Amino acid sequence: MASLEVVVPKLAAAGAGNQVTATRYERLFTELGYRTQSVVEPTGQADVVVALNAYRSGPAISTVADHVPVVVVLTGTDVYRFMDEHPARVRGSLDRATRLVGLNDRVGDTLTTSDRAKLTIIKEGAAVGAPRRPDASAFDVAVIGHLRDEKNPKLVAEAVADLGPNSPVRVRHYGDAYSEQWSVWADAETAANTNWEWCGYVPRDELGEVYATSNLLVNSSEMEGGANVISEAVMARLPILASEIPGNVGVLGSSYPGYFAPDDANDLRTELLRLQADADRLEQLTAAVEERTQEFTEEREQQGWQHLLAELVGAN
Repeated sequence: MASLEVVVPKLAAAGAGNQVTATRYERLFTELGYRTQSVVEPTGQADVVVALNAYRSGPAISTVADHVPVVVVLTGTDVYRFMDEHPARVRGSLDRATRLVGLNDRVGDTLTTSDRAKLTIIKEGAAVGAPRRPDASAFDVAVIGHLRDEKNPKLVAEAVADLGPNSPVRVRHYGDAYSEQWSVWADAETAANTNWEWCGYVPRDELGEVYATSNLLVNSSEMEGGANVISEAVMARLPILASEIPGNVGVLGSSYPGYFAPDDANDLRTELLRLQADADRLEQLTAAVEERTQEFTEEREQQGWQHLLAELVGAN
């Protein structure tokens, strides 16, 4: 049985995006028949190393890339921040990588011709969601993601701050605070904003209930590599309103009708009120999501990895 090591950056706390992805990959690769473990530092004994984050995993990649095939999974911060802020380390990881994996269709736009020759797009999959049963008397909006700058959580709070207690729009933000400052802000915003509530961390296996009982998912991020919450929402048939950034458009497609201008609270507010008041508009988003379910099945993701890993193990 071939062995895989999934390199997780040291900063990946429990529930953080990289750790969630590593846990998913560990299960997925095990189901494909590989002996798999997550590590901070590769042992050099695995048949293939899958490293999350070209920048943060750069030192680990450099220790094994000369004798073990390395797949580098490009995250949102890699593609949309670290390539500019830390070009030498990211460039080193890209050069050392045997193959690159992107999580959205627009990742290649940021890469060189030689990098694109190594690139495979494998969108993150999700299980089919439970039947939806939103509250007909309200308009419940879910935001799922930890409180940190890249996710831009303050934008959604600002967008609904002046709607007042009589508005049916109710935003619930699910996710842990990355710092004490974020926690203080979220508690204060919950107390002051009648249309926004911080619900704190929710275990992944309980998010299905959130998708089933919400009317809409909002992704307000400033950067994304390929948000797994979008995959999960699609498979739950939950309409999505997303910031029109490359990472979201690269997942949902340029023809998806549910985007708003990034970092624009007024545009987000307009879209929220339109969706709350116009059942046909909401149904349009629902239909667009349902059309995309085949792109986000666990089976499709697994097939993508199966082909890639079989090629590397066979060549090793």
